[in-house]
Amino acid sequence: MYKWMGSVMLVCVLVIAGCSMKDEDVAAVVRGEEVLVEEMRLLYPDDVLPEMVDEMVKAKLVEQEVKKMDIDISEKVSEVKESYGEYPPEDEQSAEAQSIRTFAQPQAEKLHMEPEEYYEAYVQASAEQTAYVHAYMDVILGGMDDDEFGIEEYSHHANHMLDELVELNENAIEVKIHEKIGE
Repeated sequence: MYKWMGSVMLVCVLVIAGCSMKDEDVAAVVRGEEVLVEEMRLLYPDDVLPEMVDEMVKAKLVEQEVKKMDIDISEKVSEVKESYGEYPPEDEQSAEAQSIRTFAQPQAEKLHMEPEEYYEAYVQASAEQTAYVHAYMDVILGGMDDDEFGIEEYSHHANHMLDELVELNENAIEVKIHEKIGE
């Protein structure tokens, strides 16, 4: 009986290990450009990666569009990075500091980085992604200041535009991450 249970447990461990994602795995291909699991891990915990792959595809499409438009996002990246602030020192016990550490420490460990190093890379990647989206939406919808309906309506229009961008490029998008987790 114990041998049988041990065999079942071993098979379960092997199946789970076989489904785990490696940093170098390709999560998606967008217009020939790969999005690696490592890029996604920089922004999201593993348990939400499958849910966030569509968002990464949208972000990659927007990045490609903004680059085609030759828009400089460096000023917006700096602005966004400034809003994040620095990685909090261990002696800071505010709710925000604890939240940052709770997110950053396990992610840093997965990526074989120090938490401060991880947080810096996370802030850079997040700021770039945000800046690309803002630049794209400014061109497509005009700036938020120009929107007469407010932030909810603007967000609705922005999401609609991103969905349309995905639809226009559906033949140039291949999502692979679902294959890695057995979906």
